[in-house]
Amino acid sequence: MAAWLTPWALLAVPCAGALISAPAWAKLRALRTGLLLSTMAALLTALAAALVLDTLPSGLPFLCLLPLVAFASLLAQPLHRDNRGSWVLTVILLGVGQAAVTAPPPAQSFLVGLLFILILGALFRLRHPAAPVRWSLATFAFAVAAEAGAVLAPAPLDAVAGLAVCLVLVPLFPLHAAYVAALSRLPGSLPAFLIVALPAVGFSRLLTVLPALPDLAREALVWLALAGMVYGTMLALAQPRPLPLLAHAALALCSMFWWSVGITGTLASESAVFLAAVGLSLSGLYLGWYAVRARFGDLDLRALGGLVQPMPRFAMLFSLLALAALGFPPFGVFSGFMGMVLVPTSPLPVSFAVVAFAWLAVSWYVLELKRRLLFGRPRPDLRYEDLRDGELAAMTIVLVVVTALGIMPSRWFDAGAASAPSRASVETSAWNR
Repeated sequence: MAAWLTPWALLAVPCAGALISAPAWAKLRALRTGLLLSTMAALLTALAAALVLDTLPSGLPFLCLLPLVAFASLLAQPLHRDNRGSWVLTVILLGVGQAAVTAPPPAQSFLVGLLFILILGALFRLRHPAAPVRWSLATFAFAVAAEAGAVLAPAPLDAVAGLAVCLVLVPLFPLHAAYVAALSRLPGSLPAFLIVALPAVGFSRLLTVLPALPDLAREALVWLALAGMVYGTMLALAQPRPLPLLAHAALALCSMFWWSVGITGTLASESAVFLAAVGLSLSGLYLGWYAVRARFGDLDLRALGGLVQPMPRFAMLFSLLALAALGFPPFGVFSGFMGMVLVPTSPLPVSFAVVAFAWLAVSWYVLELKRRLLFGRPRPDLRYEDLRDGELAAMTIVLVVVTALGIMPSRWFDAGAASAPSRASVETSAWNR
């Protein structure tokens, strides 16, 4: 009974908080405060669920990461009436995401479909009118149909349909358009939250799909992952603006997760650490860019620079988050990546050369983003203002959590370990212990 009620309690608490906060729609500070309290109530509910249940489908860390990231993304947003819709939708998506992480397969399919529908509606309602999102909308519609097929189709077609849903949630070429559009076109707090929430739900969904997946589909993941690394890297290099650049960087890094799944046939705890840390570090970079955009508008990177002197707090936090995304120790991206690569029973294949190339390319253009923003001469025609208290606290929370992922025991994610039936389970490595 507790296992059945937990997902619906996790869904109800944030949605009830959003409903209770709705009367304060005209009072921006009261509205945001109520929504922030809703995210904290969601975190306490997640901790209570961990005490009630012996095991969680994807482990406790994923369940707790979602309300923490939602809290940080709301806290970093300025008080402006145009942000109200994204605030409320962030809290609603938090409830749907937490419920999808913990729900059993039939209910999980419904919740994942609801998540897709809500993001589809947000792209229609909240996106910039001039932003073409035709391919992304088609991808989301395909994901909803695939989720229905995962429920109705016989085996092994249901596992293949479920895998297609996972490829949208944890982006992989060629089903990445919806993910990239959600991160680069949605306003306010939504992208900084969804960059963590979508992979978390995708990882939980993959737990039920991978054991029944045919061998041919798993082998195809390796080739698609290699294509996704190259494709995401090339497109990121061509982006003049930070939001699509970071979205395609996320595509390249998530492709490394799929490469590990295809090579080993397992969902090791290290891969979960890597996926969570990538989302968190890039979420922190999103929050940093929103702080810049709130001051100077949506400018091209070539029009900015020299922020290190007039904005020292921003420069310090943005630099550390960029190092976390690059995979420097002691951050979680380093621990997770090394754990995936150095799994004892998985020898390094020739395809690792492509992985190394993509890793170096991601490192180069994230460093280039940092260089363009922080260094150079400040422009005399711009009025500089360092991070405010809310922005500073939000970026600090993300940095602390991504650091904790690098030093915490990876076995905390072991509740979500899964493997394909035709392959031996991969033991966790000595990294991140």
